Amino acid sequence: MSSADWDEVKRLAADFQRAQLTTAAQRLTERNCVEIVNKLIELKLLDVVFTTDGKEYVTPQQLGKELLDELYVNGGRLSMVDLATSLNVSLGVITARTTDLLKSEKGLHLVLGQLITTSFLDSFAHEVNEKLIQDGVVSLNELSKTSDLPGDFLTDQMVRRIGKIIKGKQDETENWMIYTETFVQRNTAKLRGILSGIMRPTPLHQIINKVSQLSEKLFFSILKKLLSTKRVDGILSGSSRTSYYIPNMYTRAQVTYIERFMTGNGYVDLDAASRLGISEPKSFVQKRFPNQELVFLKSTCLGEQLFRQVKDSVEDSLLSPGWVDVGSLLPFGVSEDEVALLLQQIPRSPNSITLGSNIISLSIVESFKDRFRPLMDEQSIKDVESGKYVEIMTQIRAMEKKVKTAALNASELDSRGHKKEDRRKKAAGGKGGGGTQGRETKTKSTKKKYLAGRKDESDSEDEGTKQGEDLNHGKSVPTLSFLSVKEIVRRLENEEALADAPKEIFKAIAIRILPSLEEEYQIVVKKAYEIFVSEQVGRKSKDELLAKAKKLVCFLKLYTKGLEVFEDDDVKPQLEKYLLRNFGQEVINCLTEFFVVEAGIQDGKIADLEDKSLVAELMNLAKVSTASDFLRDVEKIIQIRVPEKELTEIFIKARESLETQLKGAEDSSDAPLFLHAFVLLSFSSINKSLLFASGKFVPQIITRLGKSLTAEDAAKIKTAQDSVMLHIKSKGTQGQVDTIYGDLKVLLKTFNKP
Repeated sequence: MSSADWDEVKRLAADFQRAQLTTAAQRLTERNCVEIVNKLIELKLLDVVFTTDGKEYVTPQQLGKELLDELYVNGGRLSMVDLATSLNVSLGVITARTTDLLKSEKGLHLVLGQLITTSFLDSFAHEVNEKLIQDGVVSLNELSKTSDLPGDFLTDQMVRRIGKIIKGKQDETENWMIYTETFVQRNTAKLRGILSGIMRPTPLHQIINKVSQLSEKLFFSILKKLLSTKRVDGILSGSSRTSYYIPNMYTRAQVTYIERFMTGNGYVDLDAASRLGISEPKSFVQKRFPNQELVFLKSTCLGEQLFRQVKDSVEDSLLSPGWVDVGSLLPFGVSEDEVALLLQQIPRSPNSITLGSNIISLSIVESFKDRFRPLMDEQSIKDVESGKYVEIMTQIRAMEKKVKTAALNASELDSRGHKKEDRRKKAAGGKGGGGTQGRETKTKSTKKKYLAGRKDESDSEDEGTKQGEDLNHGKSVPTLSFLSVKEIVRRLENEEALADAPKEIFKAIAIRILPSLEEEYQIVVKKAYEIFVSEQVGRKSKDELLAKAKKLVCFLKLYTKGLEVFEDDDVKPQLEKYLLRNFGQEVINCLTEFFVVEAGIQDGKIADLEDKSLVAELMNLAKVSTASDFLRDVEKIIQIRVPEKELTEIFIKARESLETQLKGAEDSSDAPLFLHAFVLLSFSSINKSLLFASGKFVPQIITRLGKSLTAEDAAKIKTAQDSVMLHIKSKGTQGQVDTIYGDLKVLLKTFNKP
């Protein structure tokens, strides 16, 4: 320093000392200073920023300089909150100043409330490069999680530095992956070694687990490149983790096996092909043999040559001996279902039928049926003369009557149920009473009291059939059997045409022809019965027919007397209609037959009678609507005098028949039939007459009996009726039914006492 400069320093020091020692005439307080600064800021003559504690001011330029210095000290990355704390200014001031800096400073970034400089990103890129050199691959997604930076921002910044700072390559399909060429080559060699050592189809997910460092897309790109360049010998089924890698040597082994098996045996076992690892055996075989007409069954594929052999054998065998077992022409292990499928594809003559795995000429089957026709005539005569046919017909009529009675009872109950339901709906429909004393009417819900499971009226016929089957305990309508399957098989075994046939074909033919034989036999036996009856009727004398007519008139008188009990009852017309429609028709038929026999007419036509007035009277009987008028007209036509003694005997026999019916119903546990017989017996005991009525009228008859009995006896009968209804609905127990039988029999004995 020169002497002149030193003198200048001394002079300035003296001036500074003199200024310090000088006292001012007027001094400003701190408050005055604050007010002056605020006024200057208000007049926009001064641009400063208050600190957080309000004791200091800082200019925007100084704040920006301090902000950059603080960011540099912290390595180029600092959050806005930490900056506001360090610089002792508010977050709003920092945010405003940061916005200005971002416009002027190109190397500054604001990310998730953090200021990041380019130097920080460069340093981060150096770290990524070191990791890439060490591992060979870097996932920017993982780095985004560990560095707390957005993935898109980090990926964009790191990709810009690839080739400059980061010595690697970005994955084309997954841009967040960076790897080195050495890494790709190393894993390619590893994958090629794994694939070369595989001997059978292997799921790709197992292979991917062996090279877990590779991403899935990079794995598939390397794998496809190896396959396209023939670096590995195999194929890929699919392009996902669930796909399989199939070595070509395995495929060649499959093809060789299938071709040799088809050449040597004429067919391919599709199940065996599946066990070899062929996922779609059918399409596989089709591709291997495109020029053959293959026949595919469920688990077997027949070659063209074998299928032709089967067709030729079928055609030849149908000519002689007239049948062929197709199953014997096929390889061992072909199931019956597959044989059935094959039979659908074999063209056959319309004169042949299929029975199981056998094809039989229709002519030979018809010839077998002809063998049994002479036997039908002999068997039908025996069944008719022995009474078997009459017994069967009696059972059928009894079952039909039972079904009809049950249907009528059910219809009656259903009608009652609908009426009760209508009354309930009417009661529940409105609110009772007007004015201040009106009350809302409530009704309890009514459980179904009648037969469960009944359908609409449109299904009444089906329902009646179902109830009939229930009453017969599921038994079918009895028929007169001709021959059993075993008997037919025994006779077929003696046929020369079936000398070499397997045992199964005998049973198949027997089952085939049995329904038609049985159907034909029913016609034959019916004709035999008609011939038998016509012969018997032709031998009937006039006296026999007169005795029968006399007996029917006795019954008619007793039935008419019984109807008089219902003189003031609405049910009487229904009972009369039922009596005339059933019993009255029998009387008309008997009278017609009597007069025809008396006139000596052979063909039995009433129109050939010479007495046309008699013909008119017989014809008019069917038009009478009341029982009393019908009885009067019958007595006028036949003019039979019935003694009172004979009438009493008929009455006693009728009661005995009802008692037998009552006993039979108890033995067979038929509660509805028991109640029906009991009601008719009780009526005859109380009123000394008979009543011709079906089960449909049982409730009305019980109501009428109640008027002639004590209240206690009437209650017992009503209780029995309710129990029977519960039993019909299958809600009652057998013990309750047994109790009904005992109670009603005791009650019946009291009615029979004189």
